[in-house]
Amino acid sequence: MEYTPDYFCREEYRAFSAYRALSRSPLLPKRYREVFEKSASEEYRHYLFWRRLGGDCATRSVLPTTVLYSLLVLVFGVTFTLKLLERSEKRAVLEYSRLVELRRDLAEELEGIVREELVHEESFASSVSESRVKYLGSIALGVSDALVELTGIYAGSLGAFASTLVAGLTGLLAGFSASISMTVAAYIQAKSARAERPLVAAAFTGAAYVVVTLLLSLPYFLLSSPLYAFAVMISTAVAISLYMALYTAILGEKSLKREVAETSGLLLGVSLLLYLLGRVLGAYLAS
Repeated sequence: MEYTPDYFCREEYRAFSAYRALSRSPLLPKRYREVFEKSASEEYRHYLFWRRLGGDCATRSVLPTTVLYSLLVLVFGVTFTLKLLERSEKRAVLEYSRLVELRRDLAEELEGIVREELVHEESFASSVSESRVKYLGSIALGVSDALVELTGIYAGSLGAFASTLVAGLTGLLAGFSASISMTVAAYIQAKSARAERPLVAAAFTGAAYVVVTLLLSLPYFLLSSPLYAFAVMISTAVAISLYMALYTAILGEKSLKREVAETSGLLLGVSLLLYLLGRVLGAYLAS
């Protein structure tokens, strides 16, 4: 890709639109909005700098950007959204640093822009703190365990039970029971690891387990066909696993493809294995 003043102009305007949307979001605390408002004004100055160099660059409507980042904050939270923005800003910092050597006449202004971009990251890191990020490991533990256990139970029930109600109750009761044991185990694990607040970590694990249990059980109480209920359940499980894979990949700066492949492969592999086991047991009990 060719990095031109027009490209940087459009990218800075996009960043400005994103930060401005976040600064006006009613979903965020005032201290967050103030940080984003300051970042938006700086990005706008960067935009004006590149527009002066490259002419009046074509800027698209800011409405899609505003809607996109507002939805990202609602669904994934502030930290996730900032990590996405930081990815593009890190690329910009690298290119600006190279340009300093090529355009010595603009070195002072470019170095000032680089400093401001780096300050963004520091101010975000010091100002933004979300419980879902702080206890991400505890949440991921509850979600992953619930996904594997519940999809396995429902896959097995597909070959063993003819009634969706019986299958739904089986999974629901198993999920609730497992959530209690998982909460206790998470508390003991966090306490032994000298975590700051083991009780809160355990609560996040248990809550995540219960939420996944309810979501995966719901189709069995709404649909009369075991096959349709299983299809909706497995689709929901895959959607949850994709959500967690995307979340952890962006926050941990890992490979998204690898995260998706690992979680989806494990989930579908366990489901297939226990479905076959359920078929075998169902045929054995019927004989």
